[in-house]
Amino acid sequence: MISKDYYHQIIDKLSINFSVNSLLTQQSDFIFILESPHVQELKHGVPVAGTSGGTMSKNLFGEQFNKPLGLLLKKNLEETKNRPTLNRIGLVNVSNIPMQKAAYHDKNIQKEYAPFFEMLEAIRTSNQKDTYKDEELNLLQHVLIERFNDHLKPIINRKCTIIPCGKFAQKFFRLANVKGENWNIIDDVPHPSYNSWSRERYAAVIQKVKDALYN
Repeated sequence: MISKDYYHQIIDKLSINFSVNSLLTQQSDFIFILESPHVQELKHGVPVAGTSGGTMSKNLFGEQFNKPLGLLLKKNLEETKNRPTLNRIGLVNVSNIPMQKAAYHDKNIQKEYAPFFEMLEAIRTSNQKDTYKDEELNLLQHVLIERFNDHLKPIINRKCTIIPCGKFAQKFFRLANVKGENWNIIDDVPHPSYNSWSRERYAAVIQKVKDALYN
């Protein structure tokens, strides 16, 4: 029987070259939770460094801001720009390693871990399910939840606003057993992929996010 340690070891091994940590500082009190890094995130070493991050910036700061949010935050931090609004924003991925095989540019890695990547993909695309018939999927999901809990623990006592973006992040946030007493949760925010934050159907909830950020 495969144990949780087996999956922890695989993730630890992949994390050596394919991992992106949360972007959190002591000032972060407006925290977006997202799924996992992809190609641009691995390249730049921060969450939402690609088109999804561009959608977030544009909707939070205005049409003229199309640089991905992760890159704005990285620059603000590295160059000590000390922009008050950017100082507040934090980014946390449920998984620090990519959930999609395509992000792993090494063909040998893709081949060696093919069954593992298939399992990640099954969990990534089954947001309507909390449990699976396949016990190995349940075990891997539990490992992902444990690791996500570790991402949340540093902010457990912080007064902050938490915004889980998309069904995957919302599911894992619900299943996580780390909840802060001083957290304000904004529900039903879509993942920013495919320019979803600019769609009319999500206008009200995106406005709610902006109101919370600026008020």
